Amino acid sequence: MKRTLIATGLVAAFSIYPVQAAEIDDRGARMLKDNLSHFLPDSVRGGGFLTVRPAGDRYEVTYDIARLIEAIDKKNFTVSGLTPFTLFAAPLNNGQWKLNSDSNMNFSVQGRAPDGKPTSLTYSVTDAVFSGIFDPAISYLRSGEATSGPIRMVSKSGTEEIEASFAGMNYSLGATNSATAGATDFHGTGSFSRFYERIATPQAPPMQIRAESLDFDVGVEGVVAQNIQKLISFTLELVKDERPSEAEITELKELIRSAMPFFTSLSEKIAFNKFTVASQVGDIGVDKLNYSLTVTEPSEATRIGIGLGVEKISTPSGLVPEVYARLVPDMAEMEVGIAALNFTRFVDTLMEMDLSKPGPLPEAESERLGKAILDDGQLTIDFPKIVARSSLYDVEASGEISGYPDQKDRYNLETSILARDIDRLIQYFQGAAKVDPQFNQVSFAIMMAKGMAKTEPDGRLRWDIAFEDGKTLSVNGQPIQ
Repeated sequence: MKRTLIATGLVAAFSIYPVQAAEIDDRGARMLKDNLSHFLPDSVRGGGFLTVRPAGDRYEVTYDIARLIEAIDKKNFTVSGLTPFTLFAAPLNNGQWKLNSDSNMNFSVQGRAPDGKPTSLTYSVTDAVFSGIFDPAISYLRSGEATSGPIRMVSKSGTEEIEASFAGMNYSLGATNSATAGATDFHGTGSFSRFYERIATPQAPPMQIRAESLDFDVGVEGVVAQNIQKLISFTLELVKDERPSEAEITELKELIRSAMPFFTSLSEKIAFNKFTVASQVGDIGVDKLNYSLTVTEPSEATRIGIGLGVEKISTPSGLVPEVYARLVPDMAEMEVGIAALNFTRFVDTLMEMDLSKPGPLPEAESERLGKAILDDGQLTIDFPKIVARSSLYDVEASGEISGYPDQKDRYNLETSILARDIDRLIQYFQGAAKVDPQFNQVSFAIMMAKGMAKTEPDGRLRWDIAFEDGKTLSVNGQPIQ
């Protein structure tokens, strides 16, 4: 909450009310304070939550979160240890702002969960340092650097407990002009060192998760900041109204439409290095665990993709029987996406609805939104790359499946499978059948599949498989009864 509130206030103030460097005085401090807090309720604004004062060639902005909490009805929880957070903001001659902060944090929250269980949270971060250049023209940072020392969080709810920590963090971000006219591309990279997490619940033995490091790379392209800035500014004004007027809702809808598509592409990559899960049965680890997320422009044909990858899996001795252990891949990758999502129609449908009424949307309206985002009610899932390799096999697959969520028997599937050294795998299963006779059926099925395969120029075997309407099957163009 703290970071989100501060970031939102800074975007609003520094984007809409730029101050020139020559205006470092009490009057400028009062203006900046008003701009940072104008969207807050009067009871909060007058409670000493925010102070701004001149400090040489910059402003000292202090957020006293403890005072903000005092203005909130907190019957079910108490907060202790929160100290004021200070940010220095220096207006530059080019209209941009230089931001700096240096802080520690160590606070705790105690209370009761909705189910009545006693709950608590402690959070600490040491030596957090940030510096950056904020550009009102893009409503974001042109550049920024952040580092910290140890970070630790402990959450308890009844007899359940989760502890997580990092030894340190570093983060860099930047913004450049986009290939899309009037838009900006944002990019951030960073790393957390020595990740640790412990999970303890009554239902299962304690489990510990570790990684030497967690690296991340995030980017978003084609952001038209001016339109989003207008939407943010109007929304901040709107949240002060308990019941927005019909005219305000209409204006909000128009601002949402003008801000679309928000961006042209979004990507996120996270890599855990030397990832280990420790439990009572032993340690399960991978040299590298990768995750990725990609989103294309929210338009009439949007795709949301997720990727997972592992390298060099290790398991405790005896956990996996020897006859199966060699089947565990040395590396595996998977990319899966939901394609052909119509976000334009989804937003148009949403904008037609009455959003002035409090509470969730009626079930019929929610169903209408669900149908609007799918093309003719059809869900399409693609898998451009699925790979698994070991000393026994080298298999790759790609394809697409489409169907109707409310008609499970109505679907189409097209996939291509490529495999190398399949004879080696057949021989392994034939030998393994001496330990587990069921492998006889597996080896027979693979030999049958080999007989239907095509041979590629590089020696790999290929199967092009198609299901049509969930009824007819063909392999390499040959119908299968």
